[in-house]
Amino acid sequence: MSGAPLQQLLGSLAWGRPWAFALLLGVPWLVWRGLRRDAAWPAAPASLVHPDLHGLLQARARSRRPPSRVLLVAAAFACCSVALAQPQWSGSWVLPPPQGRDVVVLLDTTLSMTLRDLRWNGRPAQRLAVVKQVFAGFVRHSPGDRFGVIAYGARAATLLPPTFDRRLAVQMLMRARPDLLGDGGCLGDAIGLALRQVDTGAGLKPALVVYSDNGWSQGGHVSPAQAVALARALGVRVFTVQVGGRPADGGSYRVPAFDAPQPDLRSIARLTGGAYFYAADAGAQQRAVAAIARLAPTLQPPPRRRSATPLYAWPLAAGVLLLALARAWPARRGRPGDGR
Repeated sequence: MSGAPLQQLLGSLAWGRPWAFALLLGVPWLVWRGLRRDAAWPAAPASLVHPDLHGLLQARARSRRPPSRVLLVAAAFACCSVALAQPQWSGSWVLPPPQGRDVVVLLDTTLSMTLRDLRWNGRPAQRLAVVKQVFAGFVRHSPGDRFGVIAYGARAATLLPPTFDRRLAVQMLMRARPDLLGDGGCLGDAIGLALRQVDTGAGLKPALVVYSDNGWSQGGHVSPAQAVALARALGVRVFTVQVGGRPADGGSYRVPAFDAPQPDLRSIARLTGGAYFYAADAGAQQRAVAAIARLAPTLQPPPRRRSATPLYAWPLAAGVLLLALARAWPARRGRPGDGR
C-alpha cells in the first residue's frame, strides 16, 4: 500500500502554534526528576550484622526503570504540549465575499418618458415604468453591489447615494416619476453628479447606467462633452440604454446651451469604454441589463485561507485522563527498611 493517503492526511494537518512543541523538551527532564526522586536506596553496609537485616543484604538492587506514575505524568505533559500547539484539520478553501460594484443609474424623467409605447405583462406601460421594473430586478439579484439613483430633467438630483441597502435602492428607484424635475434634459449635470459619488479609488471600476429616450441635453451647467471627458479621466464606464425614439447613430448634435458639438448616447458609451443598447421593449431592456452585468462583472477574489476544524480537545482530554490515572495510581511500595 502506497504512502499517498498518509501524505494527504499529514498535509491536511496544520498547527496554530507550532512553537509549543518546544515544551516537549521538558519530558526528559520530568522522567529524570522522577528517577532521581524514586532512586533506589543503597544497600546496607556489610558491617551490619543485625539478624533482622540479613534479608536486606540479600535483597536485589532496585531497578532504574522509571515508575509508572512518572511515565503517566510525562505522557500527560506531552499531550498538553500538543494541545497547546493547536492542531487543526484543514478543509476546503474559503471564498471571500465578492468585491461589489458601484453602479449608479441615471433616469431620464422628462415628459417624453411618459409615452406608453412599451408593454409590461402584456399591457401597455410607460417607458419609465418599464425601466424601473427591469432595473429593480437587476438590483435585487446583485448582492454585494452598491447602487445609487439619480434623476434628471431640467435639473439633476440624487434620489439615493450609492448604498449596499438593495431594498432601499429599489424603493427609491420606484419613487422616480415623469416630470419630477421638470422638462428638458441635463444629462451632463447628471453624469457629473454621479461621478462625485462613485468610489474611483477601489480596484473595481464603477459604472454608470443611463436610461433615456434620446439622451440630448438641452441645458444645465455641465455639457455632456465635459462630463464624458471627466468620466474618461476617472476611468468610469458609462452604459447607455435608449428606450424610445430613433436609435442613436453615434453622431454629434448642437444645442444653443453649449458651444461645442455634443455626443449622443452611442458616442457617450463608446468614448467611456461602456456599451450602447437600443431597447425598445421590455425584453430588450432585460437583455441589455444582463449584458451590462457581464461587461461590468463583480470581482471574486481568490481564496487565501482554508476552513479549519480544531483538534486540540483530543490531546487535551488525553492529558487530563493521564493526569487522573497518575493521581489514582497506587504508590510504590516502601523502600526496604523504612518500616512500611
